[in-house]
Amino acid sequence: MNVDTSNMRRVLVDFPGQCAEALSIGEKHSVSGNYSKILVLGMGGSAIGGAIIRALLHKGPVPVFTSRDYDVPGFIGADTLSLAVSYSGNTEETLSALEKARAAGAATVAVTSGGEIASKADKTLLVPGGLQPRCAVGYLLLPALRLLANSGLAPFGVGDYSDMMDTLADTASYEREGKALAGRLYGRVPVIHTSERTAPAGYRLKCQINENAKHPAYHHVYPELCHNELVGFAGMERDRFIVVTMRDSRDHERVARRMDVCAGLFGETVDVVEIASRGEGPLARMMSLIYLGDWASYELALLKKIDPTPVTLIEALKKTLKG
Repeated sequence: MNVDTSNMRRVLVDFPGQCAEALSIGEKHSVSGNYSKILVLGMGGSAIGGAIIRALLHKGPVPVFTSRDYDVPGFIGADTLSLAVSYSGNTEETLSALEKARAAGAATVAVTSGGEIASKADKTLLVPGGLQPRCAVGYLLLPALRLLANSGLAPFGVGDYSDMMDTLADTASYEREGKALAGRLYGRVPVIHTSERTAPAGYRLKCQINENAKHPAYHHVYPELCHNELVGFAGMERDRFIVVTMRDSRDHERVARRMDVCAGLFGETVDVVEIASRGEGPLARMMSLIYLGDWASYELALLKKIDPTPVTLIEALKKTLKG
């Protein structure tokens, strides 16, 4: 029986093409002005782009903040570039935050497939619709990132985009590795660990397992988890939990050492599986982890004989809130 009734597999296979199209959407867009901070607004699947931008620009020329709320921080003003990301264009929290950012004097850019938000920002980047928001991460990230780069606010160029596209090209290998990872996760609760550098990919995998496989998952980051979560593993059982550690070649050497030591400590009570990023630049490495995680969550849904596309509880919540 085919449980993938909406053919999410086709969306995953097409993901490199989505990224190429998304780069072309942002190719000629830029903003002018002197900005001392960037604020990215978004919720759920639409928020992942902001989290990735913040991580990638950690050492960039302008600090990046994210807001997953109805409100914006009090320090927002005319020196702020606010990116409002809503795939549907009708996310109520993002619409509210956008209005507040505008009221505070911030310049605003919307990334959306349409909806109400398209007419409320100073500038709008329109992307193709028809997908689940969580399946549109290329559209929701890359046009905005390229706009920032074209505006001198992000240190990325053609070489970084080519590196990313080359890294994502071998779709079959991601599918194989994702299937193998799903087999390790099946029947257990994944506890996903990353560095701060790759935290968006870890959080993304947690959310994709929640939404695609309808399965619990948790995420924490090094080195912070060494000061709290580590102790909790004394009470975990191997048949109930599994640790997934995302490794990146550019992780701080002390973080890498902590991952090595903790693998041994965790291994006393639970299994530990490690996955590594691919590519040269930070954009490619981040997207490789996200692509692998998306395949793993999809394959886990198939193992559970669950349709990965519907998110019935989320839709029920939205309907109740509107009522």
